[in-house]
Order: sequence, then C-alpha cells, then structure tokens
Amino acid sequence: MDDKMFELLEKIYVEVKGHTEQFKNVENRLDNLESKVDGIENDIKKLSIKIDSELIPNAVATLDGYKDNSEHLTIIDDKIDRLQIDVNSISMKTTYNDTRIIEISKDLKKAK
Repeated sequence: MDDKMFELLEKIYVEVKGHTEQFKNVENRLDNLESKVDGIENDIKKLSIKIDSELIPNAVATLDGYKDNSEHLTIIDDKIDRLQIDVNSISMKTTYNDTRIIEISKDLKKAK
C-alpha cells in the first residue's frame, strides 16, 4: 500500500512539475493584464480630470453664451414687433392722407 501511495504521489509530483511552466505563463499573462488594467485606470482618471477641469467649464460657458444670445434675440424681436406696429400705423396714416389729398384736389378742380 505504501508503494502505491508513493507511486501516486510521484505521478502527482511529475504532473504538477510538468505544469509549472504553464502556471508561470499564466502568471506572467495575469501580470501583463494587471499592468494594462492599471494603465487603463490611469488613463480614465486623466480623462475624468480633463472632463472636470476643462470640458465641463467650457460647456457651461458655451451654454451661458447661448442663453445670453437668446435673451438678446428676444429683446430684438420685441423691438422689431414694436417698429412693425409703428410702420403699420404710419402706412395707415399715409394712405388716409393720400386719400384726403386726392379728395381735396378733386374739390379744388370743381371749385375752379
């Protein structure tokens, strides 16, 4: 029985010894993956910092600019509306005065 146990342990040892190189390869691959993941984490942190420090403030400033422009356009639209009302009023008065001038001219011709 001891011989069988010894043979079994010897087979296990040989088997494990044969796979030692494969374990080292797997360990090296895992180390490479770990360093790549660390690099990706660093890149993500850098991007996050850049987004927080540069892109977000620029986006906020751009939106503020759009808001200001929108407010100015609203003011200009209101002024244009008021001017259009004034132009329409002047047009109506001009038409009325033209009609009156024609009527007066006819009356003057009749009076002569």
